[in-house]
Amino acid sequence: MNIPTSKLKSCLLYIFIVGIPMVVVSCKDAQKQEANTSVNNLNGNYAVEVSMENQVFHIQQESLLPVKTIFTKDSILLLFREEENPFQLNLNLTHTDILVAQNAKYSIPDENAGKIKVDLNFFNSDRNTKSINKRIIFRKGIIKIDKLTENELDMTFKGEGSGITERDNNFLISGKIKATFTQ
Repeated sequence: MNIPTSKLKSCLLYIFIVGIPMVVVSCKDAQKQEANTSVNNLNGNYAVEVSMENQVFHIQQESLLPVKTIFTKDSILLLFREEENPFQLNLNLTHTDILVAQNAKYSIPDENAGKIKVDLNFFNSDRNTKSINKRIIFRKGIIKIDKLTENELDMTFKGEGSGITERDNNFLISGKIKATFTQ
């Protein structure tokens, strides 16, 4: 069977134009699915695991630097980080009465109407953006704290966020913290 060269070139061009974008979109969807489901399947001794922007970030429990903490009457500031890891997680709770209850569920941004009570943010120094947007804010979603003491945090979160000045470019963020720490 002889197919004219011009017809063969047209067919190959069509396959290239239509097929490549479909493969790229398929791969991106698979990466998103993998990133979003990975936080449900902790397979290591991770103190922190966060999925966002088609990546999964970890902070190992055994490598966890002393958690910078401030526990006052009703202000709790926690910073989780690891040596030479470009990723950090910061959680600030104020005026939440969580020290009494030891657990809570927060709906963001509703919980922060008026005064900001719950601030969850991340820092990724490898993020390819302006330096101010390397800080990522959790803007919308659910934060559930199952246990909080001066030496332990068990928490999950799922929602959306973006860089500090990227308010209209939200992306999915999910993760969990199951950390024991020293101050």
